[in-house]
Amino acid sequence: MSTIKTSLDGAPDAIRALTADLVRQAGQEVKSRGFRVANELRTASNFVLRGQRHGRRYKVPGTYRRQRDKATGKMRNGRYYTASAPGEPPAVRTGMFRLGWKQRSYAEDLSGGQCNVHGVIENDQKVGSHLLGDILDEGTKRMAPRPYKQRVIDRAVPKVLGIYNEPYFKD
Repeated sequence: MSTIKTSLDGAPDAIRALTADLVRQAGQEVKSRGFRVANELRTASNFVLRGQRHGRRYKVPGTYRRQRDKATGKMRNGRYYTASAPGEPPAVRTGMFRLGWKQRSYAEDLSGGQCNVHGVIENDQKVGSHLLGDILDEGTKRMAPRPYKQRVIDRAVPKVLGIYNEPYFKD
């Protein structure tokens, strides 16, 4: 007596292998999206922290020779720097704060096979024992706040939502 093999023989193994492959692909996609979100936040921070400000003008130390002022086009004795006015994002003088943002993404495993993915940007520059970003955003008793964090978030949210709402498996 001969046995007839059907196409369903060995199906449970094939289903397990396919499921494991799909879970692996979804996990990689989740981590990729976290990194893409971190890139989007960094791009938004670079956009918010750029441009001319409208605060007080200062002479940059060590630039006391005669040269053309970029803002007015007139010849001046030294270079000038325009600080941010209260309520504006911090002005760029040296660019160290603007370029100091590092992006990071990480996954946090939860129970039931779920995970949270985080895409973040961090700036660890300090003034004394305080983070420079917090000082600028919140202000001090001698300096009005230069809020930028919420503007970065507002600028990045539409693209971040688009990244997370993409389908995981394409046909």
